[in-house]
Amino acid sequence: MSFSFGQRGSVPQMPRSTATGGETINIQYVERPGLLRLSLKNALFNILTLGFYRFWAKTNTRRHVWSCISINGDFLEYTGTGKELFLGFLVVFGIIFLPFIILVGWLQASGNEEIAVIVQMVFAALMMVFYGMAIYRARRYRLSRTVWRGIRGSLTGSSWSYSLLYLGKLFLGAITFGWSNPAMSLKLQDRITSEMKFGETPFLFSGSSSPLYTRYAACWFGTLIAIIVFIAIFASSGLASGEIFQGDLKDLENAEGSQVALLVAIIYGGLFLVIVTYGVIWAFYSAFEMAQFASYTRFETASFRLNSTAPSLIWLWLGNILLIILTFGIATPYTVQRIFRYMCDRLEVDGWVDIAAIQQSTAPIDKRGEGLLDAFDLDGI
Repeated sequence: MSFSFGQRGSVPQMPRSTATGGETINIQYVERPGLLRLSLKNALFNILTLGFYRFWAKTNTRRHVWSCISINGDFLEYTGTGKELFLGFLVVFGIIFLPFIILVGWLQASGNEEIAVIVQMVFAALMMVFYGMAIYRARRYRLSRTVWRGIRGSLTGSSWSYSLLYLGKLFLGAITFGWSNPAMSLKLQDRITSEMKFGETPFLFSGSSSPLYTRYAACWFGTLIAIIVFIAIFASSGLASGEIFQGDLKDLENAEGSQVALLVAIIYGGLFLVIVTYGVIWAFYSAFEMAQFASYTRFETASFRLNSTAPSLIWLWLGNILLIILTFGIATPYTVQRIFRYMCDRLEVDGWVDIAAIQQSTAPIDKRGEGLLDAFDLDGI
């Protein structure tokens, strides 16, 4: 049996029963009208509310995109609310961020600048711990609000445990110049996938990081070469020597407007080129890692294959960036749709699932939304 993923706008196909009592599964992304109207509405209300509508905007986008994913003729349903996301943000902001802001402000006002700096450093370290927790709790919230045929998902592990593992990845990555990342990414994926359930049926994850290292090494050394090339270009350019000003680079006040504009263009153009080069190089690893992690995943007897490639990932990434930049963020819902459609178009699953035997989840439902991740404001989905 295989999970087949249909094209946009196609009619959902019905499953076939198997001799073992399971069902063949057909999953399709079927575009629905209304995304443009939703995008304009989200943008307008975000402007009118100075950004506070973003919690409801995110919810509107999820409900639309989730409702486009058909499994055996029945569409997913997203049951989260903007109020839950907003209240979760308020709780986290009030407990963590507001006391920090007040404390640092008081220390600076009272002349204790050194202590204020120490407090900020401690807070930055705590944020590294909290970020892993934010990722885990956001995944838990989304799964608990994702419903199919009345059955919801869940994530039953400890967000603290995942957060410490995530912190370990950051620490080891720093001291090994990134060479521990494949192994640690595998551990993180193992932790979050193995603790994930649909109803009371768990997902399974098993695999090795060894196949990742050949591709990782190629990208690592490719990045090193790119850095050397960029440094060589910078060192031989007029920007490094100060010739762009026909004098000293520090003498910006006496520089002509055209010279300053040229300097700004070179700096920002160079940064853009560096970011694009980095993204292109590591897309070859990211696509391979995604495919490997999919192949390590099981659900009952079903096994997964993700046909991700570097060119397709680069197009997805650049396309989403351009959509956001050229529309000033109005097209953000389209970027979410592109991500889910990418996964649906490229994911294949072999095996079968006894859907009738899946029982409703008994995991408790967290009512506090994604407060931590919303506080960081780094999540687009």
